Amino acid sequence: MTVLADTHVFWITSRAAGVVALLAASAAVTVGLLMGGRMVKRRGPDLRAVHEALSLATLIALVVHATALLGDSFIGFSLADIAIPFASGYGGWWMAAGIAGGWMLLILGLSYYARARIGVARWRTLHRFTALAWLLGIGHAIGMGTDAGTTWFVLGLVATAAPGIALLGVRLVPAASAAVRA
Repeated sequence: MTVLADTHVFWITSRAAGVVALLAASAAVTVGLLMGGRMVKRRGPDLRAVHEALSLATLIALVVHATALLGDSFIGFSLADIAIPFASGYGGWWMAAGIAGGWMLLILGLSYYARARIGVARWRTLHRFTALAWLLGIGHAIGMGTDAGTTWFVLGLVATAAPGIALLGVRLVPAASAAVRA
């Protein structure tokens, strides 16, 4: 057991952090769409703190997910491999999707703290790209995730991503949005 932990601890840590990042991001996107879609009345609970906490948890998990791979001597990733899309010969498009989505989430998530300088209207427009970054992360997880085909992973992903995908669909399809509002 000690040998397994010594040789696989970085890989296991990266896998776990990747799953946490995906689940937290799915929950953050769902809460964000609920707030932005005006589906939660202004008199209702203030979900901003929940959205911010889930977003920060996502970012922390993403950093752990990526940096833990640097310690995995089996795969031998370099900093460039985990930070630059297509720099690594491993994973192709799915790896690049994860890297691009991760950078997008990091930049867009932290831009919240600079929204006064960016301008609130411009920041809101930029923040909409968070959904694309999240979808890239889902693609990365399904396309190259070690656990992608397991029952527990599929059930967890569906349980957390389906509400966000449904809300995103309502937001993107004007006819569906009008029907929901009516």
